[in-house]
Amino acid sequence: MNLVLDFLEAHRARLKLNRSRVPERLTSVMLTPRFRASRHVVFLVLPAGKPYPVLVAKVPRLGERSPSLAREAAAISAVQAMRPGGFDSIPQLVAFEEYRGYPILVETALNGQPLDPPRVRHDLDGACELALDWLTDLPFTPAAAEPEWFDRQIGEPLRAFAEAFPLNVAEERLLIRTQELITPLQRAGLPRVVEHGDVSHPNLIVLHAQNLGVVDWELAEMQGVPACDMFFFLTYAAFAQNDARTRRDFLTPFNEAFFGPNAWAVPYIEQYARRLQFGAEHLTPLFVLCWARYMIRLLLRLYNDRLPRGGVEPETAAWLRDNRYYALWQHTLDHLDELGWAF
Repeated sequence: MNLVLDFLEAHRARLKLNRSRVPERLTSVMLTPRFRASRHVVFLVLPAGKPYPVLVAKVPRLGERSPSLAREAAAISAVQAMRPGGFDSIPQLVAFEEYRGYPILVETALNGQPLDPPRVRHDLDGACELALDWLTDLPFTPAAAEPEWFDRQIGEPLRAFAEAFPLNVAEERLLIRTQELITPLQRAGLPRVVEHGDVSHPNLIVLHAQNLGVVDWELAEMQGVPACDMFFFLTYAAFAQNDARTRRDFLTPFNEAFFGPNAWAVPYIEQYARRLQFGAEHLTPLFVLCWARYMIRLLLRLYNDRLPRGGVEPETAAWLRDNRYYALWQHTLDHLDELGWAF
């Protein structure tokens, strides 16, 4: 019996698995995500002989402390507590504790059909509406200007990146320009949102009720930045629509979605801003911030949420420079005047 099944069997009564209709005879399928920043092994826990999981478990590959699993456990618990009866569209926490020297996160499974690239290509508008409705259904807090929040969410990660990454001259200019553009957000009075951090495949599931379900909350922020999840989903949709697979393929659909007078993603962004009650003048700095933050988060995931004091190694720096999100950050700053909502 593997670690996860052994844990579930040993603590079945305490975890109240019978009340959750988790049968006694279980099997599991182990998934090992291949992207470089992944630090965990995922187990789909299924009733014996059945095709659909009832639980999902995550375990660090090396048994190390995992801030991202702790963040996911806290996030799904906090979001579920924000509404009486919770949300059917996100998992429920079953357990997060140590077992045989390994932190184990267990949560309920969401079942349905993946909102994968072929499905997005088949119905782009339907996919975007699903994402828009899900994002704007989450609780948000209209807020006044709060410099401390800005520094915690935005200022500190940018400073850590500037200190740890071996910036070349061009990157220093990009970072300075980024900081200039986002500084007005400090006193903009933006709403605080539940920010998922990776609203894209394979984290999206069209549930049986035909609404969107979203899993994998390792990057979540409970007092997050608005619009970033919407930008991220629309970029995923643009890539899916064009079947983009290489770094060179990504910039054309990204440009078609957000830049120029015919940018197709703009109506969804404007609807999002109206529903969350913030002004369109904040869209450009938020768009710049979106790609800078995601690029930094990639590095943080590689280093278990803390960039090295001695600096990022040259090989890792080269990997980031070749990443699609580095290219999106650079392209955005090079073409600011062409953003679709500027027309």
